[in-house]
Amino acid sequence: MLNEGELIMAKFKKNMLILLFLTLTLFIIAPYANASPESYQNTKETAREAVWKAITSGQCSSATVAVMDKGKVVYSEQFGAAERKTDKSVDKYTRFNIGSTSKMFVAVSVLLLVDEGKVSLDDPVVKYISDFVMKDPRYRNITVRMLFNHSSGLSGSSFLFGYEPEGDPHKILLERLKDENLKHDPGAFSIYCNDGFTLAEMIVERLSGRKFIDFLVERVFLPLGMKDTKESIGEVGGNISHFYDPETGKKYPAEVILVHAAGGLSSTAEDLCRFADSFCSGGKNILSSKSIEEILKRQPTPFFSKMRGVAILDSFGWDYSSLPPYAENGIRVFSKGGGTGAYSTGLQVLPDKRIAVAASMSGRLNGEAVTRPVLDALMKDKGLPLPSLKEKGKPKDPETIPLELSAYEGIYANGSSFVRITFNKDKKSMDIFRLMPDKPKGSGGADVPVMSYVYNGGSFFSFEKDLQGYFIKDADRRYFFKENDPLYPMDFLQFQSVEKIDKPQKLFSDINGKLWLMRNLTPANQLYKENAMVISYTYEDLPGYLSFGNTLRIVSRDHATYAAPMFRDQSEFYLYEIDGMMWVRSGIFLFSEAEKAKKIDWGKNSVMIGEKGYVEWYKVEEDHILSFEKPEKGRILVVEEEETDKIALYDSLVDDGKVYAPKGSYVVCIGQPGDLFTISAK
Repeated sequence: MLNEGELIMAKFKKNMLILLFLTLTLFIIAPYANASPESYQNTKETAREAVWKAITSGQCSSATVAVMDKGKVVYSEQFGAAERKTDKSVDKYTRFNIGSTSKMFVAVSVLLLVDEGKVSLDDPVVKYISDFVMKDPRYRNITVRMLFNHSSGLSGSSFLFGYEPEGDPHKILLERLKDENLKHDPGAFSIYCNDGFTLAEMIVERLSGRKFIDFLVERVFLPLGMKDTKESIGEVGGNISHFYDPETGKKYPAEVILVHAAGGLSSTAEDLCRFADSFCSGGKNILSSKSIEEILKRQPTPFFSKMRGVAILDSFGWDYSSLPPYAENGIRVFSKGGGTGAYSTGLQVLPDKRIAVAASMSGRLNGEAVTRPVLDALMKDKGLPLPSLKEKGKPKDPETIPLELSAYEGIYANGSSFVRITFNKDKKSMDIFRLMPDKPKGSGGADVPVMSYVYNGGSFFSFEKDLQGYFIKDADRRYFFKENDPLYPMDFLQFQSVEKIDKPQKLFSDINGKLWLMRNLTPANQLYKENAMVISYTYEDLPGYLSFGNTLRIVSRDHATYAAPMFRDQSEFYLYEIDGMMWVRSGIFLFSEAEKAKKIDWGKNSVMIGEKGYVEWYKVEEDHILSFEKPEKGRILVVEEEETDKIALYDSLVDDGKVYAPKGSYVVCIGQPGDLFTISAK
């Protein structure tokens, strides 16, 4: 029998042996543990690299990323400051505006009503919204389903982002549609359309008897444990990530988006993953199995069958429901991105594998630029087959363009410009020239092509820009498609043909080269990089057409309609004259001719907002140093003509003090009727 000292020594030796065994075991196992799927090491490293690349390149200032696997958040990380002044970092509860990712929430809401037997997807929308009326009688054929695969034919977007809740977006949309035509027959094509989702929101409210956001809280957010998903950040505040201009560091007010279904929700990356999991096999499903099948199945329009590759917008709300490189390995990827004036979001889910990736950023970039590489890294960690890397093709020898393709030469348009496509048989190339105004008749536009392709094996190739494309014909229209896009391996429409008109119409006034100023803005409208000026053009080589932000065909002395209806966010054009002033109505916006704007004089200039509340514009005809006095809720901007995608030289929303205003710039006073502004010029 051992004495007390020997017992203590024996216990000590035993403990040391156990400790040595555990140490050796961990030493042997550790390398394998770090490489196991459960560590998600590739996922974490890729997410950090993608986000920091976006931040350091000035694309965003903060971000949140989350990954869910089998219903569990396995990675969640946040980057940057939510509020710089207080040094508050983004945390996992910090909300970002998610833009069009909101569309999937109204898709689920409508399907919940389908499950209850309150709505049928193939019923006409007018059955549920009796005051939905359009000038074009075809609107009666728009079904609920068409709102979700973007095939309704509605023109696009009837709203502005802002900094205060103002206006009724439902009323604004219905009022606009009363005098609008459809771009195409309902169900014919899928063209991205925000307004269809606002109509869907109205259906939910009218059938449920509740505000859309209240319906979401009860039927979606609470059941899925989404405690940090709400209206846009400017409506409810709280733990939000603010937007800072990447170039100047200026902080802008919290963004308000009242079209909640089309793009007005805010959320966190983790909450978005919880939402995505509700579509997965084994997930917390709130929809019936039949409705889950509906939201996950392809819903292509007839036009898609004419394309060579896969088309975007082929499903119920999603941007896409399959990517060919993944589908080749039996993996179906669903994606919905979102972009606002200040925020970007990406959401990707593999329902069959029950995995999801979500990311939101404060800044303007493609959300999928972050979520796609993270998804690939996650698949690698899990041992799932990855798509083969696309190798950049070697330049092919140009072949003679077949004679039958000569029928595809001519004038084409996209959403914003007209082009001429010609075949150079000597060089075996296809050249695309931008059609220019004020050129001699028959010139064909610019002398230098904006794009050149060579022909080989049935496709046209631009090896310098790593692009390829092809033509198709449908009825009396010809189309040129980009084939197998580098980011989205799908086909995208680039141009559609524009036919010459035998008896072209003319407007009652010559508007070629005329500058127009937007007049129905409010101080709360978001004008971060949005341009409130438009130049109208007509074309000697294309009589009967004009451009005013988008391409148009003149149909009467005061009206022009869509010239390129296969492109998103088009607006018809109405020209009229009041008291010697020319005006244009385009969508929900009013413009007046810039040549009638008043001039800034030396010294003090008093400006009063008229009874209609229209914006007052003043032109700067000499270089000036300007200072301002304004009402508390008024707003003053200094902008340069034709400066698109740039912030204003001065915006009283974020600037104060004096500003240098160069010759040719404009001072914009925005306020309420009776508001008085003073502009001092030195």
